Amino acid sequence: VLVNKVNNLKILHINPYPPDHLGGSEVFCKNLAINLKKKKNFDSDILTSDILKKNVKFDYLDGSIKIFYKKNYYSLWGINPLVNIYSFLKKNFQNYDVIHVHSYLFLTSLQSALFRKIRKFPYVLHIHGGIQTPQNLSSGLIERAQLGFKNMFFDKWIGSFTMKTADALISVSKKDLDIIKKRFNIQHNHKYYIPNGVNTEIFNKKKENGKMFVTFIGRLSYIKGFDIFMNVIKELYKKNKDLNFLIIGKGPLKKLIKPAQKNLPILHSDYYPHEKMVDIYNHSKVVLITSRFEGVPTTMLESLACETPVIASNVGGIPEVIRNDENGLLIENFNTKSAVTKIIDVLHDQDKSRTFGKNGRKLVLKDFSWDVITDKIEMVYKNFTS
Repeated sequence: VLVNKVNNLKILHINPYPPDHLGGSEVFCKNLAINLKKKKNFDSDILTSDILKKNVKFDYLDGSIKIFYKKNYYSLWGINPLVNIYSFLKKNFQNYDVIHVHSYLFLTSLQSALFRKIRKFPYVLHIHGGIQTPQNLSSGLIERAQLGFKNMFFDKWIGSFTMKTADALISVSKKDLDIIKKRFNIQHNHKYYIPNGVNTEIFNKKKENGKMFVTFIGRLSYIKGFDIFMNVIKELYKKNKDLNFLIIGKGPLKKLIKPAQKNLPILHSDYYPHEKMVDIYNHSKVVLITSRFEGVPTTMLESLACETPVIASNVGGIPEVIRNDENGLLIENFNTKSAVTKIIDVLHDQDKSRTFGKNGRKLVLKDFSWDVITDKIEMVYKNFTS
């Protein structure tokens, strides 16, 4: 039974990481809820963990979006909050027209799928990457064991169950949709490509004074290629002593920063508020994405929206956005020597840098603005509620 008329839906978003957490699925979930209200007048609640706000039961986002915090008992592998949402769903699921679950990797997603087997409700599962991470993309035994567990057990049994239970699947990457069909044998037609969105009113080009940086934003890990970034900036600095480097993020390879700061002008922050990230992009000469494996990173889209050139690995969903020599540069295997040559070329060629920036923003306005994304999400919802 629908709670509301189709033109005024109520949505429950489920993500174990709260809106304040700086990650792709959290940023998407937060902005989707805000824009569904602003552009479609759809009401949203967010069900999450108290991993950042201990002993807080609920709060409000943007004045009208209620956030329910459930106790996080433990974080498996440091990335998967152990939080009980099953009892909340049992008590409240009838209050919502659609339950929109973000990522298939979390225990909250499994609980949603289990409950969907018992009680019927429109269940949309949103895939934010991480579908098929090769086991060798790890620098340590623990990470390698985790990836092995994911690929050989979790995906085969838990991930497959979570996906097959969903009434609709949304992926931020076209490539991931193809993998989902083959790897998880998803045969129904309710699979949708809807990329990450960008608030183009906030993320835009500004005139900035002061230092300009070569920038890395993301988890400081082997998969994200942070070690590659560090090697690249060492070579860059040999060729241009006027460069400065900025790193936003934390992770297991954070240990590489302090020794390098003895010889390189590196600024580092574990965290920076998302609403202020526009200042980071506008203080960047170029943003480097050195990932060995990737989906469609929000940082890439936000950089383009700010007309900041992006130079990125040719992996995952990145080439779905970066068109080589048109709105950025793609580098195979992020070869250090090749990367340094291309980065210096972009830094020195103002016309090329400006062209990349303008073409990048034009693409974001056309395909990745929240006006476009909310229209597509609305279409998915209405397929199950009309």
